[in-house]
Amino acid sequence: MSAPLPEAPMPNNEFGDFQTPIELARALVSTLPRTAWTRVLEPTCGVGNFLSAIGERHPDAERVGIEVQPEYAAAASAFGRVITASIFDFDLARDIAWTSATGPTLVVGNPPWVTNSQLSVLGSSNRPARANTENARGIDAITGSSNFDIAEFIWIKLLAEFSDRPVTIAMICKTQVARNVLLHCARQQLPVTGSSLRMIDAKKWFDAGVDACWFTVELGPGKTDYTAATYPSIVASQPDNRIGVIDGQLVANVDAYQRSKQFDGISSLMWRQGIKHDASAVMELTENDGPRTKLGASVDVESEFLFPLFKCTDVYRGKLTEVSRWMIVPQSHTGDDTAQLADSAPKLWKYLTDNAGALDGRKSSIYRNRARFCIFGVGPYTFAPYKIAISGFHKVPQFRMIGPYDGRPAVFDDATYLLPFEDPAACAVAHALLTGQEATDLIAALAFWDSKRPVTKKLLQRIDLSAIARATDRRALRDRARAVHQDSSSIDQAIDNFTDPT
Repeated sequence: MSAPLPEAPMPNNEFGDFQTPIELARALVSTLPRTAWTRVLEPTCGVGNFLSAIGERHPDAERVGIEVQPEYAAAASAFGRVITASIFDFDLARDIAWTSATGPTLVVGNPPWVTNSQLSVLGSSNRPARANTENARGIDAITGSSNFDIAEFIWIKLLAEFSDRPVTIAMICKTQVARNVLLHCARQQLPVTGSSLRMIDAKKWFDAGVDACWFTVELGPGKTDYTAATYPSIVASQPDNRIGVIDGQLVANVDAYQRSKQFDGISSLMWRQGIKHDASAVMELTENDGPRTKLGASVDVESEFLFPLFKCTDVYRGKLTEVSRWMIVPQSHTGDDTAQLADSAPKLWKYLTDNAGALDGRKSSIYRNRARFCIFGVGPYTFAPYKIAISGFHKVPQFRMIGPYDGRPAVFDDATYLLPFEDPAACAVAHALLTGQEATDLIAALAFWDSKRPVTKKLLQRIDLSAIARATDRRALRDRARAVHQDSSSIDQAIDNFTDPT
């Protein structure tokens, strides 16, 4: 059984399955270790394309499939013995009656790319019970959450049931699932001796807008290894990276982390997220001979509530020299009572009440039981004159130092992260530290660029600027800081403050 479309409407059946094309199954099977498999199991075999591909290369292997849908099971039986059942009903390592002698075992396939909640919506009975598996961590399915990835559950089930014998498990899954499983293996100290990920063009093969891979894990005796070579494609002969669990942390680039792990700590400065309002048509204005709505209507509000706005794409592209947008910021803190604006800022209050339909209709639960027209991600840091900003969405980290515009501090959308500063020299030194090789290597080690938001506050908060300052040549650091701020004496003091923050 193969992948549904993760970003498309659910298929019109209760199992959410899309069959793996035979051409893809053949290509993936050809990447497996050259082993004379004695037993081959496909736990969700669908119409049996993996069983067929295995049979072409390993005709002497005993092939068993499991498929819950009878019509699929009947088709797959042409390529092996097929058990018509749900894989959630029995132990896959012990409850299958094999006729061949014990030998190298391969588990292969493509489990459904659906969540438990999606199957629930479809009314499917073919899903695991919500049970707490002893000592299992790293997946909501095991802890009893109402939603979890079915493929991840199947991976963890297989690893638990086959952990006492040599076996190779190779399946198509989302890359996020593969990473979660690798971390689970390390946390549970499972006997993993080798792993790899081969990137799959999910758009080509499944018309799915998701990052997917062919994930292979080898279990057996020997030295454990919780790193995985990553190949850029199915046909690539050499890996281009290695991910893995180092010191209990999942890292995106093992080599880069070994170079930079001394800088993986806790930032002495607090990273903040830009402003969240969920009403861009109201709260964001364009500059065209004064602030205007996106439809071109002029907006007249008190100027002290208007701030130069730069969105994450502006930050990434460095489009920061001119103000083309404004943001209305009606609060200094999220907890401020906005009702007082009726007296203190009547023009702004009128504008907000005129647009109350959009603001009051915001769907997120965070606005419930809050002041009317409230926003989030606002505090004293919002109004600091100097900031370092970085987009959370883009796949190349670009830190920008941004000062005030005509005395007004810049603000950012909630896809942007920022460090606030009152002192431009301190901001310049922090910028120099963040753009150096040490921070670049650490970010490369920690950021999974296929994620929807590869740069997060959690990641940024791990960059120990003080450790980088102590390890960086002082002259080089001063020169980089002076490129954005000329006052050498204040820069030297700022370097001292970073080197010894106490």
